[in-house]
Amino acid sequence: MDALSYMAAGGLDYMLLLLLRVSGMTLSSPIFGRQNIPAAVKISYSLALAYFFFTVLPEPTPLQYGSVPIFALLCAKETLIGLIMGYLLTLFFSVAFIAGQLIDMQMGFGMANVFDEQSNASIPMLGNMLNIMMMLVFISVGGFERLLALLHLTFLRIPVGTVTVPRGIAWIIAELFSEAFVLGLRMALPLIVSGLLGEAAMGMLVRTVPQMNVFVIGLPLKILLGFMVLLMILPVYTSLTSSVFESMFAGMERAFAALVGA
Repeated sequence: MDALSYMAAGGLDYMLLLLLRVSGMTLSSPIFGRQNIPAAVKISYSLALAYFFFTVLPEPTPLQYGSVPIFALLCAKETLIGLIMGYLLTLFFSVAFIAGQLIDMQMGFGMANVFDEQSNASIPMLGNMLNIMMMLVFISVGGFERLLALLHLTFLRIPVGTVTVPRGIAWIIAELFSEAFVLGLRMALPLIVSGLLGEAAMGMLVRTVPQMNVFVIGLPLKILLGFMVLLMILPVYTSLTSSVFESMFAGMERAFAALVGA
């Protein structure tokens, strides 16, 4: 039975819940949730995904709910599942902004921010560059396919209309927040160490040549040293970004395993 025939036979409620879970993930993800993407594209993408999952999922059983408030609660729960997926994805993409902020402060770019349309806030300049690199790596390593596979797994483990929210989910999300911060620190650590070594070298140089103006020479040297180290370790960032995505998908699986009580 196709989607239109199923809705005509009285399955509109199931299709709506299916669409809400997919839409929640789409609208809150850092890729399709951006404000510069037209709403028509987001809606079309959500409808296409909902139809795709309807065709690949087992034939659903009729939903059992006694009143409109209960159905509204089911709608809220399905939307929450999608939002959790999207925000966990956003959380791990923010690793680039955490690393970029630390690197910018070390290189002297602490005030050089750019405006981000997604968050309506100023973001670090190098963080924006690392975020673009993360998106490219995400696409190249098959991140879209793995994300859709994870969404399909949630439909199998947590069927539409049967969601429960256990107490442990908040603790798991808090662990993922701390894990994202540690990953951001790991990305910025080479630049932080090189900056500290540069500061130590400048201090020794000032003691040797007291007439030198360290404020005039120090900042350009910090910027030059930072870019040199960044160019040398940029290939390492690619593999590190892949490990970030591995941690992201593992964290998502833990979160949804908690939701299903596994």
